[in-house]
Amino acid sequence: MSDKMAADYSVLIVDDVPTNVMLVQAILKKEGYTLLTANSGKKALEMTDAHNPNLILLDIMMPEMDGFEVLQRLKENPKTNHIPVIIMSALSDMQSVVRGYQLGAVEYVTKPFQREELVKRVAHRFELFSIKRIKRELEQTIESRDTLYSVIAHDLRSPLGSLQMMNNAILLMVDKDKVGDEVFEMLKMMNKTSEEIFLLLDNLLKWAKNRLNKQIVFKQVTDVNSIVDSTAQIYIPVAEQKGITLEILNIDKELNGFVDIDMLKTIIRNLVSNALKFTYSGGKVVVETKEDENGIVVSVSDSGKGMTDEEIDKLINKNINFTTYGTNNEKGSGLGLMLCKDFIKLHNGELSIDSKPGEGSTFSFTLPSSN
Repeated sequence: MSDKMAADYSVLIVDDVPTNVMLVQAILKKEGYTLLTANSGKKALEMTDAHNPNLILLDIMMPEMDGFEVLQRLKENPKTNHIPVIIMSALSDMQSVVRGYQLGAVEYVTKPFQREELVKRVAHRFELFSIKRIKRELEQTIESRDTLYSVIAHDLRSPLGSLQMMNNAILLMVDKDKVGDEVFEMLKMMNKTSEEIFLLLDNLLKWAKNRLNKQIVFKQVTDVNSIVDSTAQIYIPVAEQKGITLEILNIDKELNGFVDIDMLKTIIRNLVSNALKFTYSGGKVVVETKEDENGIVVSVSDSGKGMTDEEIDKLINKNINFTTYGTNNEKGSGLGLMLCKDFIKLHNGELSIDSKPGEGSTFSFTLPSSN
């Protein structure tokens, strides 16, 4: 640990005997800690309240207020009960040791003590303090990063959504025979790219909100089939561009579930998009719903590349660095499937994957029925 970090670590030495205080100061001064002293129980409580030390070395036998009473008051006070206390006393009987631990001391050192023993015990507490501080700083850094992701995704989502709609409109309005095959293919590629970017940003925004615990879950009774159908229908033009048949089965009847509509749409978008990515031209993607004893089951199957058991295991275990390429070398971020798993979990469901190399994959998940 650095000298700067040691200087940030304050130790309060509480003892009514000046020579004992001087001895402990002499031992710990070389370690670089900030040292505070108190010569009575009352002074110890005042110093703790004023300076909030990181560690207290506490003697027991002191006039007016002994160390046991000081320890008890420290642990009863919500502002000071987190501070670790090491008792340093000439009292070595089992009753005193047990009482010290019962009142909340983390360690009990009997006098006279060895210099090395004191240095190591304090160093151990300093290491725990340092680890906690580093952990706290990392958590703050991660939270700041996720907040930045959320802001960026939110600010870009709206203009990119508008760009996506304009691309769709242009593609529908353009006469292929007039612009030529090359220009028309470029327009289709531009339209596909804008849809992929929009989906990525939408996933990033929702993932960041979920990490920051700002993702609001609003479940309501709704027809799952209508949501699945309308969301999957959006990908029919994408499927046609790649020469893939997209079928939506068993959606002709009402199937009521207790779900968050926006989350369900996100799950369907990602699963269908992934299925199209990993299916070859001439293949098929099937979206299907059914109801069983576990609730509503939604599945997305494809006749594409398929996966090995090892690849499935990496996906399930949230290995975000694991990325496979689609049949047209499309690369994914891995974020969509992570988001699907999180949202399915928020519905008390599970995502299951059934796949074999060369035979395609089926991604299924359950939702609570409203029945």
